[in-house]
Amino acid sequence: MIKASQLIGRAVIDMEAAERLGKIREIIVQRDGERVAGFIVVHGATIVGTGGTRRIIPASAVYSIGPDAMTVRGSGTTELLAELDNLPRMSDIIGHKMVTRSGRLLGVIDDMLINGADGTIVGFVVGEGVRNKLENIFNPQRSQVHGYVRADADLHVGKELIVVPDDALIEGEPGAREGHDKAAPAKTGDADSHRWEERASAESTRSSIWTRRTDVPARAPSEAPAEPRLKSETARAVENSRAAASAEAAPEPSPPGRESESVSTAPHDDSHP
Repeated sequence: MIKASQLIGRAVIDMEAAERLGKIREIIVQRDGERVAGFIVVHGATIVGTGGTRRIIPASAVYSIGPDAMTVRGSGTTELLAELDNLPRMSDIIGHKMVTRSGRLLGVIDDMLINGADGTIVGFVVGEGVRNKLENIFNPQRSQVHGYVRADADLHVGKELIVVPDDALIEGEPGAREGHDKAAPAKTGDADSHRWEERASAESTRSSIWTRRTDVPARAPSEAPAEPRLKSETARAVENSRAAASAEAAPEPSPPGRESESVSTAPHDDSHP
């Protein structure tokens, strides 16, 4: 297993073109929480991480993840890029608090565990969070949870909270079980080289659990004023048509000459000479 945080900043090499594409900036995950969907790679960024050229590498293009670089097939890096860009990121998952069904607060997610052989998400590492770390400084005897929650467990995900089954927690430091990713055997056979591609194309039977935290705020401002503006344009059009119809139906005013003629035709009194 590999900690996702260890992949951030790792070089990405197009092994077909023998070209360095950049460094991993972010990890894209499937909404079902079962596997990695792709990587956001940046080339030419500054020291502080700004600027540079951004590209998306789908998981199906990954050939191998080594201790120093991730190798990819350049011919497979143009698949479903628009769809991948709308999927959640690792940063959307980090920070969720995890609570068991029996009411035990485990902590917050501060990392993910990934199977380096095929991109499967093994679990979510439970961290202490800033508040708990401060509490532990003043109370060293306070019980702490070390371990990770299995990604295949029945997770109920909210905006900031996740409720997990009581048996979903695997206690113990994850690194003590899987070892460092440098110990993973190198891929030499063609069968092994296609495991990322096969896993990425497999259909999931699990419903969506993750959403991007930027989805709702991004849509709200553009959608809110649309309806009032449409109503006002419609109302203006109706008012204009009514005004035109009433103008056509109104009688024309009598010219001044006709009014003076009606006054002059009044009957005269013949009794006077």
